[in-house]
Amino acid sequence: MWFQSCPYLDIKLMRLVSIAKDFSKTPRGRTSRDGPFNGESFRKRFLEPAIDSGQPIVIDVGGIPSLPSSFLEEAFGGLYRRGRAKPYLIKSLVKFESTDASSRPYVDLIQRYMDEAARRGKA
Repeated sequence: MWFQSCPYLDIKLMRLVSIAKDFSKTPRGRTSRDGPFNGESFRKRFLEPAIDSGQPIVIDVGGIPSLPSSFLEEAFGGLYRRGRAKPYLIKSLVKFESTDASSRPYVDLIQRYMDEAARRGKA
């Protein structure tokens, strides 16, 4: 994993969250109307507490056959729209890992949603 080779990061302070293991292997939708494993729930359970506490967090997107765009956009783009922190702080605290090559495109998609939300949003 990339962060294991970064000498300036204290790995003990970082939190690793696997969407598949820590949340659901079938995440979907934006809000609770879409089911229990939605993007808003993920954001509130994992991302917002990390941002509020200043704790670096690494999100592992591997191990899931499909990550719907509605889930990803609400979880990660929503982080910017909710104005929890300035974009530079969010980008410095939230990082991504893909434990399998087939999930790598999701990291790029998440980055795109975050960038778009930062350009349009309040943060």
